Order: sequence, then C-alpha cells, then structure tokens
Amino acid sequence: MWTLLAVIAVASDDAPVSSALDALARDRPLQAEALLVEATEADTGDVDAWWALGWVRYTTGHFDAALDAWHRVAQLRPEHPEVSLWLSAARARAAYHAAPISEVEVDENAGPAAVRIAAVGDLMMGSDLRGPAGLPPGDGTALFDGVRPLLVDADLTFANLEGTLADGLSSGKCAAGAGPCYAFRTPTRFAPALKAAGIDVVSLANNHAMDLGDAGQRATMETLQGVGIAHTGRYGDVASVRAGELSVAVIGAHSGTCCLSVNDLDEVRAAVALADRTHDLVILSFHGGAEGYQHRHVPGTLEIAWGERRGDVTALAHAAIDAGADLVLGHGPHVLRAMEVYRGRLVAYSLGNFLGYKAFASSRGYGHRTVALHVTLSANGALVGAKLHPLALSRDAVPRVDPAGLALEDVRELSAADFPDTGVTVAPDGTLSWQGG
Repeated sequence: MWTLLAVIAVASDDAPVSSALDALARDRPLQAEALLVEATEADTGDVDAWWALGWVRYTTGHFDAALDAWHRVAQLRPEHPEVSLWLSAARARAAYHAAPISEVEVDENAGPAAVRIAAVGDLMMGSDLRGPAGLPPGDGTALFDGVRPLLVDADLTFANLEGTLADGLSSGKCAAGAGPCYAFRTPTRFAPALKAAGIDVVSLANNHAMDLGDAGQRATMETLQGVGIAHTGRYGDVASVRAGELSVAVIGAHSGTCCLSVNDLDEVRAAVALADRTHDLVILSFHGGAEGYQHRHVPGTLEIAWGERRGDVTALAHAAIDAGADLVLGHGPHVLRAMEVYRGRLVAYSLGNFLGYKAFASSRGYGHRTVALHVTLSANGALVGAKLHPLALSRDAVPRVDPAGLALEDVRELSAADFPDTGVTVAPDGTLSWQGG
C-alpha cells in the first residue's frame, strides 16, 4: 500500500510531504495524515500536500475524504495530468463501499433469444517497441482476415486489449539491453483496423494496460473513443453500450492497483450491483489466474503469478453472478480454461490468446489454441445458447480457423475435469450444452 503512495505521490522538496512519506514508511498513516492536514491548513495552496493527503486517505480506504483532497488539487492545478482519473477512481470506490451488498434474485429460466455476444481473449496487434519488425504490414488490417466473419456476426463483440495504443511514449518496463521486452505499444493508426474487425468493447483491466504509464493508458482510451470502441478498465470506467434493444454494462477487473480488484469480492459485488440497476445486462471481464500451460486447470483457490495474488476466479465469477452479472469472461492465463454454467449464466474462465503479433505464442503448444465464443442471452440474462469456433495461431500469433478443432478438445476436457457438475459439454461442431439447458 505504501509503495503505491511512494510511486504516485508528487516528487517534492516540500518538507511536510517528505515527513508524511517517512511516517508512512514506518506504517504510521494517522501521523502522516495529521502532518499533511497541518500543512494544508498552514498553506491552503500547497498542491503537493493536498495530492499526498488524498493518497494517504485513498490507500487507507477513506475514499470520500480522498475526494475532498483531490478536488482541491483540481481547483488549484486544473492541468494536473492524473487528478481527473483518480477523482473518478475515488468516486467509484466511495460508491462501491456505500452500496448495500446482497444476493439478487437470479431468474435461471431462459426466455426468447434477445442478444448475441461474441468474445475473444487477449489481443495485441503488434508493438513498435520491438522495432519495425514488431509491426505487421498494412497497419494491421490483414490480421483479422481469417476470423473477421466470426467477430462481425454479433450484436456486441468483446476482446481483452493487451498493451497500449499510443505514439512515441516511452516505457519504463523495457530498459536497453534488458532482454525480451514485455511492454507493448501499438501505434494509434492501427485502431481503425480494430474497429473494422468488428470489436465493439475492450477491457483495459490487465497487466499491460499501463505499459506506458498513465499517459499511455489515457492515449489508449482517447484513441478507442475516437474510433467508436468502448472500454472498461480503471476504477469508475464502466463501458455502457447497446446490443440490439438492450443496454449492456461491461465491467473490467484485474489484480493490479489500477482497477476493480479480482481479490476484493465485496467491491466486485457492489460494482456489478450498481451497474445492474441501470442496465439490462451486465458482463464481468476479469484478468486473473496463474499463467501458462501448467495452469490450464481452475484450482478453485487463490492463484499466484509472479508473486502477485491473481484471485480465486471461481469465487470471483460466482460472486459476480450472485450480484447480478449475466456473463463472465476470463483472460490472463494465456491458455484456454474450463467453462461452466452457474445459475443459468455462462462463465468462460480463460479465452486464451486471440492475437499477439510476434509476441504471444508460436504455432506449437496449448498457447496457440483459442476460440471465438458466441453466446446468445435472453432479455433477463439467462443463457439461451453458446458455440465455440475453434481457432489456431500462426507462428506470428495471428488467428485463423482451425479445421482440426483442437481448442474444442481442450475446453471439453477441462470443463469435465474442473466442473463435473456444472461444466459445459462441447459437441463436435462446438455447440455447448449444460445441465438444465
């Protein structure tokens, strides 16, 4: 918690701010807050002190009080590069903590088909941080040629966008000579190709959304908005879109500090419940679970990756549905995982890699098997039908239809093993069936 403050707080020679940071380093948040309150009372125009005070309050869970401090920052320095986004985060978290948390009545009986949703996993169109060879020709337009019909044939199409859409911004993750670079920067001119592929909404709640820092994520959001693609990611950033005649909220969750946390089920429940009040349908997208082929199975316990808590994704999915979510889409492990139907709602625990030009997977192993998921929901959110379209990635990690259907075998095997009572059954043509459906 205090590391977060040290990273984000404004670097300053301001003595009260330095003293407050020292107090935090000794795990004395009350002392730190008192020092900063004293500083702001002595000098009401001390922007650095107000900014640090907001972070002390935010990191200790006092979100309304953080809002008060950051409103002062916005008044004193309207051009502050981060204050508007963190005001939104504090406002959202204050609302989550004020919302009553209770299990909703879930109608598991599916009515007539009302909306068709397509979903794919991790998507990254190429990165110029790897030099010219890291980008495909033609600004990415050909990347989707083999799969475009599967994406455009839906009322709403979702993907998890790994990396950024930005021009020229540097990444602190990729020091010169440090070996393979796992930061991604796709030029903004590639965004129209994403829109032309049929993508309507993306999640930015993942470990690559901040590859270029706050400026990179802001550039990504602005670029997506410019081509008409909705996004969800940061606290308070909930995509609100239309699908047919229905309004749909898409909420993103991740294990990092940027976003709704996969480890905080109460906040997830509250976020879903609030969205459910104003939308016909709610989709939760989560970036969670351990990574790699050795983590293809859903363990039903807390998962750790690179020392980071990546959530108990089963508990997460069930909590979201109990609070009103109608579809749960997982990503992050970079391999396909099981699918189950819980209370009449589909959970896809990982949709795997979808596209990662020269970055995600070779043409061998589980990482190159993926799917396009098509889901049909009734107006009450209950699952009407679903089908998997098996895909495979080329050596450059570009998707194409896979006649061998290896991805279907994966989901079939994993669903039966991990969820023997609620897992989906996968027919040879990819159609899903489930108990009661």
